[in-house]
Amino acid sequence: MSLPPFHLGPIQFDQPIWLLIAIPMWALAIWIGRSSLSGMGTASRRVALVVRLLVILLLLGAVARPQWRQEADTVVVSVVLDQSKSVPLALQSRAKAYLEEAAAASAQKGDQQAAVTVAREAYVRALPTTPGAMSDTEQIGDRDGTNLAEGLRLAMAVMPKTAANTALIISDFNETAGDLMAAAQAARAAGLKINVLPLRYKNDREVELERLVAPATARMGETVNLRVLLSATRPTSGRLNVLIDGEPIKLDPDASFTGMDVSLIAGMNPLTIPVVMSRGGAVKFEAVFDPIPEADNKLGDTIAENNRGEAISFVSGQGRVLVLGSSTEEAAPLVKALNDARIQTELRDLDQAPRSLVELGAYDAVVLLNASAYRFSQQQQEDLRTYVHDLGGGMVMIGGPDSFGAGGWIGSPLADALPIKLDPPQKRQMPRGALVLMMHSCEMPNGNYWGKQTALAAVKNLSAQDLVGVVEYGWQSGGAEWVWELQEVGSRAGVNRAISNMNYGDAPSFDAFMRLAIPALEKANAGLKHAIIISDGDPQAPSPALIGRYRAAKVTVSTVLVFPHYMGASGPDFSTMRDIAEQTGGNYYQITEDNQLKSLPEIFIKEAQTVRRALIWEGKPFNPSAANVATDAMRGIPLPVPPITGYIVTAEREGLSQVSLRGVENDPILASWQYGLGKSVAFTSDATNRWCAAWLRWPSYRAFWEQHVRWAMRPNASADVRVATEDRGDSTRIVIEALDPGSGERLNFLRFRGRVVDPDGGAESVELRQTGPGRYEGQFKSDRSGSYVLSYRYDIPAAEGTPAREGTVQAAVTRPFADEFRALEDNSALAQQIATLTGGRVLSGDPKADDLWTRNGLVMPVSLTSIWLWFAAIAIGTFLVDVAVRRVRIDLPAMALAIKRGLSARREKKAGQQLASLHEARQRAQQSIAQRSAEQASGGSPRADEPAAPMDPSVRTAKFEASADELAAARKSGPAGAMGTQAPDTRPAPGQPQKPKDKAAEEEGINRLLKAKKRAQDQMEQD
Repeated sequence: MSLPPFHLGPIQFDQPIWLLIAIPMWALAIWIGRSSLSGMGTASRRVALVVRLLVILLLLGAVARPQWRQEADTVVVSVVLDQSKSVPLALQSRAKAYLEEAAAASAQKGDQQAAVTVAREAYVRALPTTPGAMSDTEQIGDRDGTNLAEGLRLAMAVMPKTAANTALIISDFNETAGDLMAAAQAARAAGLKINVLPLRYKNDREVELERLVAPATARMGETVNLRVLLSATRPTSGRLNVLIDGEPIKLDPDASFTGMDVSLIAGMNPLTIPVVMSRGGAVKFEAVFDPIPEADNKLGDTIAENNRGEAISFVSGQGRVLVLGSSTEEAAPLVKALNDARIQTELRDLDQAPRSLVELGAYDAVVLLNASAYRFSQQQQEDLRTYVHDLGGGMVMIGGPDSFGAGGWIGSPLADALPIKLDPPQKRQMPRGALVLMMHSCEMPNGNYWGKQTALAAVKNLSAQDLVGVVEYGWQSGGAEWVWELQEVGSRAGVNRAISNMNYGDAPSFDAFMRLAIPALEKANAGLKHAIIISDGDPQAPSPALIGRYRAAKVTVSTVLVFPHYMGASGPDFSTMRDIAEQTGGNYYQITEDNQLKSLPEIFIKEAQTVRRALIWEGKPFNPSAANVATDAMRGIPLPVPPITGYIVTAEREGLSQVSLRGVENDPILASWQYGLGKSVAFTSDATNRWCAAWLRWPSYRAFWEQHVRWAMRPNASADVRVATEDRGDSTRIVIEALDPGSGERLNFLRFRGRVVDPDGGAESVELRQTGPGRYEGQFKSDRSGSYVLSYRYDIPAAEGTPAREGTVQAAVTRPFADEFRALEDNSALAQQIATLTGGRVLSGDPKADDLWTRNGLVMPVSLTSIWLWFAAIAIGTFLVDVAVRRVRIDLPAMALAIKRGLSARREKKAGQQLASLHEARQRAQQSIAQRSAEQASGGSPRADEPAAPMDPSVRTAKFEASADELAAARKSGPAGAMGTQAPDTRPAPGQPQKPKDKAAEEEGINRLLKAKKRAQDQMEQD
């Protein structure tokens, strides 16, 4: 049996049934008390019984789960403000002004407001605070999307439980991600009312390029039809341009321009454009519509972002290989060998390396020839790894002094794709490098952040056996100090942690850094010693003696000058740091603009390579030993291979990596393996006459490189495989049809292994299932704008007369613009549904009439604080009193009577003290009067030359004046003389003992004195 909570003032009992049990418990306690308390007095027995009943009530109250109940009186409005690009800026500004005016109009004292901004992602911009202007509402992330559901969930998360809460959504309600209705259902379940303010608009002048459709795959020389779908809200005209790989093509042979003029009707306008596939690989198509001003001098288009469409087709043809090298002359022998082997090869400089996965996907293999890591951005390095692992491309890395570990690839994303470890083995005895980083205060944007990032980048590109140290000028110590003393890099965890805890100071001179670091560098057992200084150039130049010490120890110093201070009219002083670098044989860099900051980590990576030269082995010519020549790439290659004179020292990788050639101390020279969907090859020597002069004269030079490059290349499809993609909202469906090229029969039970790479570089596996004869389907999410590249590798099982084969298939899906730019008007219907579902209101936009902080319809929350412990503590104390009353036999009435008597005695004592003081004052007054009377009787007033008798202080401070009744009583108390005469003085003569007076008369006199004193006090208070 359960009862509803019971309220007793601010106290609430959640289980009041325990309070009902108190009645029978009390009856039982009274019945037992009749016998157990019979030996006590009546009053004590009653007191003991009352205490016992109170103990029972308190214990049952504690069990009844008492709560201290407090009801809130404030309202918090959590605002979800749409900041996406689909909402016109004018409406966004109007919404902010509306919130400010509404706060001034209806917010009461104590009310609060929270703010959440929404676009592609939602961010909390203000926790509950005083309502008013929203000063910081600029969206942080991308604005090409709207996720109102996430914004509502965040708003609910910041709502306090100690106030009444409402939510306000200000938006056009065109959501592109999430499900606002589902989030509103959760809000309704939580009892939250959602008010909505639709931002209403309608674009009646709009042209949208709905889609550009191109075949996913095609053959070289084939003519394909591009379909352009244009949607217009009203008849308009414009010019359509089509580009292939960025180059515009001529669509109208009679026109002088490359595009063609089109006239659009209201609605959908499909256009077909034939195009000849003139080359193989990935071909990118772009279609752009440019509106022409109409008669009213206005464009027939409002949103420019949705006037562009993209599509990609993969054209099958002869395999293509991209060679990336720092020197055309150095790459010439390899390129010639590949061309002679009928492999279509394209040579590019490292600065012209592809900058997207789509561009990389046009090649079946990429060859890096003596390529340094610092020539590639971090994103390009990640794209190369993804190209191999997820797109099935081939990677061949060939050595040189700027390649592998010596080229800064240690710790890079591409290092994971190589079949060798770039760090040398621990047991390998070889010269190592020593690097000291001297970090000085950098007064530039985010100076501390960039300082730490540069140091971390340098450490990341050192080998585990190298030595590293970090020096900074500390604020607290006031001098240069080791953040990390010069020692082996090891696992990098310790030095990285030390760098992250740095707190840069401003040093007066470079001497402080360089003098601290040079002893450790002089003692270091390293083949190459290097230091890097990053500073704003403020410190004074080091002494010539210190520079000479660095030169004597063969320590090179590179300097990086960042945002130097201006020294008068002559501008900033670059000479100090430039001189340090020139005098020690280092490099000098300067950063003076914000757009150069991103190059800082690359500078440190490049400088860290200075100590990595120790990874290069050079010596007398030797023939690499054959380790595993059973691989497909080495099949038919004559042994032994020609001698080499140098290579980059690396370590063998465990697992499926196969090492075919080895150097001194068993170092890997040639290794290969399968990485994800692709393959990679590593050759740690070079392909030129630097280390492999004998190879250039070797008859099998061409065969060696042809076989290894072809082994790594992505295989061509051996069956007639066609792939198609179908747009399904936020997802894309893949359909692959496999046919045997000879018989035309459908190929069943193929096993596909593939992944899709999204525009952000992330990859995920996409499973294909056979849905019909030779038909395979899959689906993946494609809600972001950009290109999605798919790559599949498949196996064809052996059949009668045909061996097992493998092939690849590629496709790309492009979303040129986000769905955010497809909205032409607001979705006020959704706003109405949200308000109706949760019991909220559709606001009018009038700040005063809407009354955002109204209390109507809101249930004020009640906060409950458990107080059962207080009940239990009081019950324990009362129980001790109960024990004392029953066992100690305390007579409470007697105790009360004793206390009363004590208080009475205290009052009597105080009254006695007052009477004694009055008696003493009366005696002093009588003596003073008698003295004056004697002086008058002896001769009148005292002489002028005699001082007057001092007046008693008690007489001066109080003024006693008798009333008429008192005078009459005084006359009756003794014999009176004739009128105008004084009654005879009955006092004894001086020196004689005073006769005792009547006690009644004395008390009467005291009473008169008390009354006179009271009158005097009253008079003084009035004065």
